[in-house]
Amino acid sequence: MSIKTKSVIAVAAMLALSVGYWASNIYNNTTATAADKKLAEARKNFSPIQGAIISPARKIGIPALIKDNGETLTLNDLTGNWHFLFFGYTNCPDICPVTMGVVAQAKKEAEAANQVFPEVFFISVDPDRDKIKALAEYVQYFDKDFVGVTGDKNLLKALTLQLSVVYMDTPADKATGDYAVDHSSALLLINPEGKLQAFFNPPHNPKTILKDFQTVLNIKN
Repeated sequence: MSIKTKSVIAVAAMLALSVGYWASNIYNNTTATAADKKLAEARKNFSPIQGAIISPARKIGIPALIKDNGETLTLNDLTGNWHFLFFGYTNCPDICPVTMGVVAQAKKEAEAANQVFPEVFFISVDPDRDKIKALAEYVQYFDKDFVGVTGDKNLLKALTLQLSVVYMDTPADKATGDYAVDHSSALLLINPEGKLQAFFNPPHNPKTILKDFQTVLNIKN
């Protein structure tokens, strides 16, 4: 990974913390409108988390994608502990580095408080460009324990269809051939039985992620 790329990721991660802090406090700000406050209250009444809890949890099948250590992803990788899945790609200019930076910060805060935190899997929606080595460097830049996953396009589609994840390549630039991938930006929470338990919707920030995860734990227990 080039120094330029690392710098971009670092700036994006720092921006994520600022954006997350702003998002988590906007409704307490005196400049927030009455409509904003009503909308926030309505969301709280609709769901106890910023997203949706799946009940009963959704059983999923795990196709043979490849982890960044070269081993095949199996259901065993997603059982026994809680896991976050995020679908993105290493050339993503904004959403992916911002989200990974926020999740890494949430993990640090959980560890500092001796709290459990889900293991994190970053699953590429751009397998043509996201090869194993580059993917490993990318995810480990944010946290050494994060795991990157890539693989065959058909297998990727088989997984995303089960998880209600949407992604689509945009038209390539005629001059450079570069393209972007539009994709869902929710964090997907997988329970220790390997089932989809919740969607954590953006905007993501560390405090909301930790609070919502604790809410799910309390309901689950």
